[in-house]
Amino acid sequence: MKKTTMIVVSIAVVAVIIVSTLAIVFLTPQKQHLRMATTTSTQDSGLLDYILPIYENRSNCIVEVIAVGSGQAMEMGKRGDVDVLMVHSPAAEIDFVNSGYGTNRTQLMYNWFVIVGPNDDPAGTRNATNASDAFNRIIDNGTAGNATFVSRSDNSGTYSKELTIWSKLGYNKTEVLAFNTSWYKQAGQGMGAVLDMCEDMEAYTLSDDATYYSRVEAGIIPSLNITKAGDSALKNQYSMILVNSTKWPHINKTMAMDFLSWIISKDGQDLIKSYERYGKQLFTPNALGYSSTTSVSIIGIQNEGDMAVCPSRRSDGPRFASISSLCRVS
Repeated sequence: MKKTTMIVVSIAVVAVIIVSTLAIVFLTPQKQHLRMATTTSTQDSGLLDYILPIYENRSNCIVEVIAVGSGQAMEMGKRGDVDVLMVHSPAAEIDFVNSGYGTNRTQLMYNWFVIVGPNDDPAGTRNATNASDAFNRIIDNGTAGNATFVSRSDNSGTYSKELTIWSKLGYNKTEVLAFNTSWYKQAGQGMGAVLDMCEDMEAYTLSDDATYYSRVEAGIIPSLNITKAGDSALKNQYSMILVNSTKWPHINKTMAMDFLSWIISKDGQDLIKSYERYGKQLFTPNALGYSSTTSVSIIGIQNEGDMAVCPSRRSDGPRFASISSLCRVS
């Protein structure tokens, strides 16, 4: 009798444990996943490691980050492989949205491109009047055998900016690709890897300043210096784009909109502003309407059913309204 009672009690205990476990599994909200394709610069700079855990905790989600060049990120968006993009190649972004692959292109933040090179600066870029002049000095000294330049050559926003500077000197993309490989090296790598190559080769490159500073702080590129900065043509604007859920119904539009709402809110923008490394603020938040008391604004509306972002003084972010509402959309 006693043995039977023990068996019954044991079964009851096991049953309680099973029921409790199932209750926890089914009643605990499951984390959603947001897939974001972004640039190697936002990843290499450490910014994403700084801001994403805060958002994930706030929204009970997991942000899956794929860090590639901006061009590759947009290709992933065209295939519906990700939900949202954080990129920095304005002309390509506009084409991406106009072609119907994305919606809600929204200004987010900026930093600066810089020209970096070896300590002795053999091309004399420190004395250049602007970025174009610095590139002109590099090509003159490169062809003379006195300098080396490493290009990302990876369809990234940084590479796009590099080509823009060359174009101001009269070189189109085909001509750039035909530069002598004795001085012009095509890496096909991300920003961090290219900076490491420049350290080893005593070469020049075009870099975003955030990745440069993070690499310096880590002690990886002790001999690489900024030789030209401050040119207005070197501004590096980042934007967010939602992948078009009309084209790709499996896109997590709700989560993507929530992330966009948060990152351009006062909380999100203040967080970006607070990120410092090497004693410097690495990104300047500039969502339209953002200040210390107000946040938000743009979103490029593509369809009548899209949502617009309206300015809000609430710290939890903007309110969303349909395009047909009275909210003004730029």
